[in-house]
Amino acid sequence: ASTLSINAIPSQTFTGSALTPTVVVKDGSTTLTLGTDYTVVYSNNINVGTATVTITGAGNYTGTTTQNFIIVAKAASTLSIDAIANQTYTGSALTPTVVVKDGATTLTLTTDYTVAYTNNTNVGTATVTITGVGNYTGTKAQTFVIVAKAASTLSIDAIANQTYTGAAISPAVVVKDGSTTLILNTDYTVGYSNNTNVGTATATITGVGNYTGTKAQNFTIVAKAASTLSIDAIANQT
Repeated sequence: ASTLSINAIPSQTFTGSALTPTVVVKDGSTTLTLGTDYTVVYSNNINVGTATVTITGAGNYTGTTTQNFIIVAKAASTLSIDAIANQTYTGSALTPTVVVKDGATTLTLTTDYTVAYTNNTNVGTATVTITGVGNYTGTKAQTFVIVAKAASTLSIDAIANQTYTGAAISPAVVVKDGSTTLILNTDYTVGYSNNTNVGTATATITGVGNYTGTKAQNFTIVAKAASTLSIDAIANQT
């Protein structure tokens, strides 16, 4: 069989299954017949790399000869990435788990692909990009949405009592997301109600940008001391 020739075998693309390309074996210009003149065995024929086909002579032939062929990586663009659920803004980069499949087969992170995220902190559309590793090559992207965090989850520091002035009172508010102090007009706006006369006034924040919805905090307007008032001089009376 070592005197026989085996035609070059084209490169094969990884499929996840054993690859058994047809071989053409010749004795000079005569093409031999599988099963009659030879049998075939394949080795290292699943994963990317160099595979080997070994023919063993039968009938009028004896011994073995081999031919190599190349298994090349499958394009990541042919893979599927499951839809990623909406993520809620946290203030940190969001890295949701991705599920990548080759047909019905779920692939393994770092073995079959790596993952990178972009635009994945603030509200809007973020992107996850997988890059093929091992038996896969190239990239494929999937987007997901980051939605605003509810203002109801924020805290508003207590507002000190305010003294009646005769004008609308609008004390500064300190709004926090956990330990992070938020920024007026960037993260929220403020509106006031019942904030002129003595009694209970309300400051209501409305989320902006990475926050949505509203949250209220009350404060008290207390009476002004009569001692601060002036009394006009009273003319002598007859």
